[in-house]
Amino acid sequence: MKHAGRIILSAGCLALAVSAGAEEGVADPELAQAAARFNQERRDLIASNLQLTPDEATRFWPLYERYQRAVGVLIERRRASIAEFGENYDEMSEAEAKKFIRDRIELTEQRFRLMKQYYLEFEHALPVKKLARYYQIESKIYFSVEAGIAEEIPLVK
Repeated sequence: MKHAGRIILSAGCLALAVSAGAEEGVADPELAQAAARFNQERRDLIASNLQLTPDEATRFWPLYERYQRAVGVLIERRRASIAEFGENYDEMSEAEAKKFIRDRIELTEQRFRLMKQYYLEFEHALPVKKLARYYQIESKIYFSVEAGIAEEIPLVK
């Protein structure tokens, strides 16, 4: 049971990475505030690194918001999978372990499909070098969050 708290904490950390605008749907007010701060910091980081022209900003930010909402659906599914892992950790069955693996693979595939799908739209919104920079920033944020989660989640018994 000692690992359950860390797993729940990891699921909570993942909840901080919710999509932009989704923090209103979070039941815990403190988590909603943390999610709002995380999303604002993400947006500020992107804005300061992209230095968009007014025309680029008009095209980019609505698309960015839509993309973040789509990513948020996947993040919520990942959070639920981690929470389920935590509930089953002490007595995980073979079937539950298999489901955990399959969920992780499926969510990773869906995230990369989403990136590819939105790439075509972002390509019309930004010059290609700014788009490459945006994808680098998104990747750094994503892998930073994933590294933090991986650090907290214990290996399956």
